[in-house]
Amino acid sequence: MTERSVIHSTIVLERTYDAVPARVFQAFADPEARMRWGAPSKTAELVYDKADFRVGGLDVSRCGPRGSLIYRVENRYVDIVPEQRIVSTELVCEGWDRLSVSLITIEFQPVGASTRLVLTDQIAAFGDKDMIAGSEAGFSAALDNLAAEFVPETAGA
Repeated sequence: MTERSVIHSTIVLERTYDAVPARVFQAFADPEARMRWGAPSKTAELVYDKADFRVGGLDVSRCGPRGSLIYRVENRYVDIVPEQRIVSTELVCEGWDRLSVSLITIEFQPVGASTRLVLTDQIAAFGDKDMIAGSEAGFSAALDNLAAEFVPETAGA
């Protein structure tokens, strides 16, 4: 039997958005919104096969390069406090091969009329450090994309 190593890491990403916590929280609660901003690049795609945003609920999605959704992601919600935090576990697989499992905490903190978001990903990657770098890059790009959800509409446009 071949043994695979496990590599642990903690990734912490912070962003501030020009929107109140209720709006930022809603962008996570709504799977249609998550599909808009969640793919890390224009060449990647994210599709939800199941979305159940509630404590105990399970989201199942596929992602990868457009036209080749090779990764399956199962996200189980452990704790949800509206406008304050979301805690979930995430399992990433390619076929039957488990690539990583994470405990993800997203905190929404009011800062005046804005929101400071802190995402903490406590990840165990199986056999390959690339999953840690990929998780950090993917979440970082998605959080950058999220800012577009809060661009104010211009009058008369």
